[in-house]
Amino acid sequence: MLTPLQKRKQIHFFEILDFDCNGLIQRKDFEDIAENLSVIRGFEKDSKEDKIIRETSLSIWNLMKKHVNATDGNLDIWLTFMDSFVINSNNEWYNQYVNGLTQTMFDVFDMDQNGFISLDEYLDFFIGLRIEVRFAPKSFAKLDRNNDGKISKSELVESVEEFLKSDDPSDGGNWLFGHWEL
Repeated sequence: MLTPLQKRKQIHFFEILDFDCNGLIQRKDFEDIAENLSVIRGFEKDSKEDKIIRETSLSIWNLMKKHVNATDGNLDIWLTFMDSFVINSNNEWYNQYVNGLTQTMFDVFDMDQNGFISLDEYLDFFIGLRIEVRFAPKSFAKLDRNNDGKISKSELVESVEEFLKSDDPSDGGNWLFGHWEL
């Protein structure tokens, strides 16, 4: 069962993914997220890069949709899905999800393709997902575990795992999607 802290973080994540704020996670939300990310990155509609972002976003939806009633899911369905995914997960599926999410974040936001996410790139991530940007510098600092001014893939994997599984409010990964305590 999700702990109260894990539940708060998952509610926050649900609200980010519910891009149109209608109380449901639907395919349209992932299409809109992809469109917004393409705009942030400056990709022209139907360009190769735009298509990659759209395909990546929809692949995440396709991975999730069978767990959120095939077409859409409300908050209760989301929390049930995340409870079974986080607490009672199949390790292979969980690792595939974490690795997929991490790779997607890198593919989309490592604009200079140097293998790291900079603060500017992380700000674009927040803008693309419509997360309050005032929390981006604090979030970035929490994820940059070695304080070198960039987030490596291993730092991001650790942060995603903490966001999903941690019950310690001081863990930096809790800030992956900004201020979750509101």
